[in-house]
Amino acid sequence: MINPTFNIGPVTIHYYGITIAFATFLGWALAKRRAPKYKIPQEIFDELQILLVIALALVGARIYHVLDYWKYYSQNLISIFYITNGGIGIWGALFGGLFGLYIFTKIKKIPLLVALDLTVPSLILAQAIGRIGNYINQEGFGPPTRMPWGVYIDPSKRPTQYLANSYFHPTFFYEAAIDLAIFIALIYFAKRTQTSGKVFALYLILYSASRFFVEFLRIDTWTIGTIKIAQVIAILTFFFGLNLLINRKKAS
Repeated sequence: MINPTFNIGPVTIHYYGITIAFATFLGWALAKRRAPKYKIPQEIFDELQILLVIALALVGARIYHVLDYWKYYSQNLISIFYITNGGIGIWGALFGGLFGLYIFTKIKKIPLLVALDLTVPSLILAQAIGRIGNYINQEGFGPPTRMPWGVYIDPSKRPTQYLANSYFHPTFFYEAAIDLAIFIALIYFAKRTQTSGKVFALYLILYSASRFFVEFLRIDTWTIGTIKIAQVIAILTFFFGLNLLINRKKAS
């Protein structure tokens, strides 16, 4: 088991935070490098306004997680701000980041669909790297397993019904592998299409479909009754992406 923190003098550094920061930086660097293909000036990636997109993505991600675990956070309000301890929801990050990107494109007068096509390969790459943070914090794992690739989960991190089990499905690694495959597919597809919006639509379709099925192996996600909220969002997102792809094909 990896120690989730280390100290530099009196300062405690969280590996989770480092992972998220690295994922964000790599996504930013990739988008900046690919910007000329979309006729977007690389210089705008060095402007402070770009932080609005990142900030709103993090806010959205945290809000989603807090709502997911409201039973806990309602009794520990100060913990809402302890984001370095883990706890972000990717659907919240997507919605928050999309809102931030919308504002950014309005300020810079860039077509939104063009910006989205540029952004989503960076986004899915960052998602893949971010899943390593789930492993470090021992969160987002699946049910118990006897498979040789099962990961050990500390008793303090196990759901009460699984305290007698030691090894669990590394759902975070499953999703990381799928995200990397989607990243490769998006980069490949982006080189072969000239119609704006298609890359973004393909991202929505592939990611939502993969997330829907991965959710069957998640035991810690937001539910209302027996319905998993992430799966409901995935279904809606899938059909939105499919509709967008069909409409953009007609436009090409």
